Amino acid sequence: MTTFTRTYSVIGTTEGALALAAELKLAGNRVVVSDRESRTDAIINLAAAPGLDVDCQVEGVVGGIQRVLLTGLEVTENLAFAAAEADVIILMTPQTAYEETINAFNGALRADHTILLCPGGLGGALVVEHLAAKSGVQGVLVAQTASMPLGGRTTGPHELRIVSKKHSLPVGVYPARRTQELIERLKADFPQLVPTANALECGLASAAPGLHPIPMIMNAARIEAEGPYIYNAYEITPTIARVIDAVDEERQAIVRALGGKPLGISELLNESYGVTGNDFYEVVQNVQAYRNVKSPPDLRYRYLSEDVPTQLVPAVAIARALGVETPLLEATVAFANAMHDCNYWEIGWNLEKLGLPGLNAETISSVL
Repeated sequence: MTTFTRTYSVIGTTEGALALAAELKLAGNRVVVSDRESRTDAIINLAAAPGLDVDCQVEGVVGGIQRVLLTGLEVTENLAFAAAEADVIILMTPQTAYEETINAFNGALRADHTILLCPGGLGGALVVEHLAAKSGVQGVLVAQTASMPLGGRTTGPHELRIVSKKHSLPVGVYPARRTQELIERLKADFPQLVPTANALECGLASAAPGLHPIPMIMNAARIEAEGPYIYNAYEITPTIARVIDAVDEERQAIVRALGGKPLGISELLNESYGVTGNDFYEVVQNVQAYRNVKSPPDLRYRYLSEDVPTQLVPAVAIARALGVETPLLEATVAFANAMHDCNYWEIGWNLEKLGLPGLNAETISSVL
């Protein structure tokens, strides 16, 4: 009988989720894969396959560059079973589905669980901790990363190509006083984790607020007419790069108001992928993981429908509480509202949903 040192339950069946599940399995862990009811077909198909055909093209992944039929992943439609079996639960569902997912665990959460959100939006760790407490479980250790640990591409039925791995992965913990505990728990399988001051600072250590919605909005006509098409480097032109740079300045201003020392968007990409350039436009063009990828298939894609309510809305809410002006972030939310005919200000993560009503610069450290 095989003895595993740790059981991970990966909740999600996207390419990035399967890439992480594959690496954790290659590292010798027990890995359970599950997903929400809306993704039942993906779970059934994965369970019926003889294994996951993994083509790893990244030296830094456990096992290095290799082609292997990975067997032994446990696949289940039962989210409560996946949670009950786990030492560490990794949520790689949309951030907008956290409440649905936690509810589907149906009482299986335990105080000794570690929950890792990959990624967690801006304040996802706070949202999930409050949902766990609401379900009757206190003391769950909840952390979030700033981005996906690995990048994958589906190349055929049950075939996955691993194309990238973050060299450095910012992580934030709620409450922040448990940060070192989290690092100790996960250091064997996640040595690339770099602790941030708290979960909010981690959520703001992401390039996504500019990198995801701005190119979609500025390329909306082509996406709507032709998507999906080859979307190299998010189809960022020099003009789009300047807008993203300006949006990123607002993100950095919020980090400074929280007492942090932000990295600019070019520095974030350098930390993650080891790329350089004279400016952001050159840097983003040099990220190999952004080459030969598909554009969003339509304008409802997650770069707007997920990132706006769980990253941009809370960013603006925090900025307002701290007296930071964010006209471009606010304009991006307004564009998304008009494009999707909804009100992300109402349905997104405001301060109340983060459990931070009355937030100000003086109280921030005490509540996190």
